[in-house]
Amino acid sequence: MTIQPVPHPEEPSEEQLQQTSTRTEEPPAPGIVLGLVGFGVFFIGSILVIPAGIFRLMRVFNPELRFTDLSAVEQVMIQAILNVALVGFIYFLVRVVHRQPFLQFIHWFRNETLSTGYLVMFGASMALAVLVVSSFFPPTEPPPIEKLLSNTRALWVFALFGVGVAPLFEEVIFRGFLFKLLSGLGGPGAAVKGTAALFALLHIPQLWGSWAGIALIFGVGYVLSQARDRSNSLIPSFIMHTAYNATLFTLFAISSLVQKDGG
Repeated sequence: MTIQPVPHPEEPSEEQLQQTSTRTEEPPAPGIVLGLVGFGVFFIGSILVIPAGIFRLMRVFNPELRFTDLSAVEQVMIQAILNVALVGFIYFLVRVVHRQPFLQFIHWFRNETLSTGYLVMFGASMALAVLVVSSFFPPTEPPPIEKLLSNTRALWVFALFGVGVAPLFEEVIFRGFLFKLLSGLGGPGAAVKGTAALFALLHIPQLWGSWAGIALIFGVGYVLSQARDRSNSLIPSFIMHTAYNATLFTLFAISSLVQKDGG
């Protein structure tokens, strides 16, 4: 008698994981509420503690330093530390509390429906549309972000951070973690609207005084969240977000150079 070899079970493909994750990996409702509350408390605590702690440390070396005197590099450094803290806390919640694979939880799946070129063009076109619409609703005075980008060094620092770092961290936070929890709590529609509102709320300090800009950034967040919902993947919104930021900073840099040459 011959013994037939027992076939080894095949590892599930990325596509199979993508198709099954939404129906098998949703945390229970109490876990969703606790996750949202825990993240909210940690977020508020981080906003209050981390910038103040870094500022106090900096004043040890420069007692005359005021918060309004912080350079673009220093502000980007504080923002980067905040982002790392928030994503680190999210990783802790997913891996330790929910005991799930991190990339699967945030839906970091290969996109099979939309080409990368299309997503890049869509993100760039969205940036152009925002600039055109906002030109019809100029603020009474330049918003804080525009004042901060008044010199070349600040522009380069923010461009590198805004294109190379911020889209990834913001997508993981809003359309990875928060979208997952809000979708489990109130469905995809609530997740799209909720993450778009929170995304706009995050950018209010940068756009303060430009109410049209705040409304437009809500629209941008809504489109990005729709892309996350329709594709069931975080990667399309990440690509669009990166292309959007890259286009904005490129056009802002060109505008600054033209103004300097004209002056």
